[in-house]
Amino acid sequence: MSRIKKTAMAVAVALTSCVGALGAFAVPALADLGGASGPGVRAAAIVNANGFVVRSKGVTGVRKIATGQYCIRLDADINAANTVPVATTQWTGSPWDSSIFVRPDGNIVCGDSRDIFVGTGSASGARDTGFHVIIP
Repeated sequence: MSRIKKTAMAVAVALTSCVGALGAFAVPALADLGGASGPGVRAAAIVNANGFVVRSKGVTGVRKIATGQYCIRLDADINAANTVPVATTQWTGSPWDSSIFVRPDGNIVCGDSRDIFVGTGSASGARDTGFHVIIP
């Protein structure tokens, strides 16, 4: 087995161990963009700074509407107004002074009650930053 394959397998085992500590994963819903899943989680996504979804569960789309502003469209059976979303910036590529803000009533900013608004930036203003968001 090549060194690269061994390293990839070691990383996969380490990630699986971390995931195991946080809870086992379930089969993703059909509307998922990127195939992430987790029990007890209605929606989750890893979104790059350009708005590209790396993987998700319960998310049918992400729209980057301006610098550091993203609208996350949830599955039809999730009422965004009744959620308590949690978001964090991605480790890779995010400056140490990054900030992230989440607004569950995306209807105000995004124009649809199924949306959650995420804003990213720093003290100097809006900035495109990758992030993770979860809706328990």
